[in-house]
Amino acid sequence: MKKSLSSFVTVVAVVLCQNLAIAQNVNAVVKAQANDMARAVMAKDVNKLAGYMPPKLLAEVGGKDKLMVARDTVNKMMKQFGAEIQKITIGEPSRMVTYKKQLQTTLPQTTEIKFMASKVFMESTLIAVSEDKGAHWYFVDTSVYRGDKVKSALPDLSPELVIPPMKKPRIVTEE
Repeated sequence: MKKSLSSFVTVVAVVLCQNLAIAQNVNAVVKAQANDMARAVMAKDVNKLAGYMPPKLLAEVGGKDKLMVARDTVNKMMKQFGAEIQKITIGEPSRMVTYKKQLQTTLPQTTEIKFMASKVFMESTLIAVSEDKGAHWYFVDTSVYRGDKVKSALPDLSPELVIPPMKKPRIVTEE
């Protein structure tokens, strides 16, 4: 009896360790892809950025061509106002949720923008969705898409997914 109990405990421990390793790997992949997407934003690389947008959302904005026009408009406006994104920091993913054959999680994101003689720190949340068990992730930034827009872009979002409210931007004046 003791031997079978010991064997059972060993098997359970091995399975739990394997599941933990898989979860850690998926967390590493989603964070790496979120960082890659952030680098695409910094480099203004619309082609790479489009690959991280949910296909439905990309279609709603009019595809890559319209996204490039929007990028150019935003870049002109930022230049006029002396604004420049200096850094995007991605935090650790929240608990993974499996819902309607998708893996879903959120990641905190901090964007540092130089604006005249100040720096603006914007904290938002990225919603991350994978339709292929975590191999590739799509991201939606809740500072851009909120409320009904998020539901439109991601209609199969789990009600278990916790999306923190957006924080007010923090402004630091440089001396």
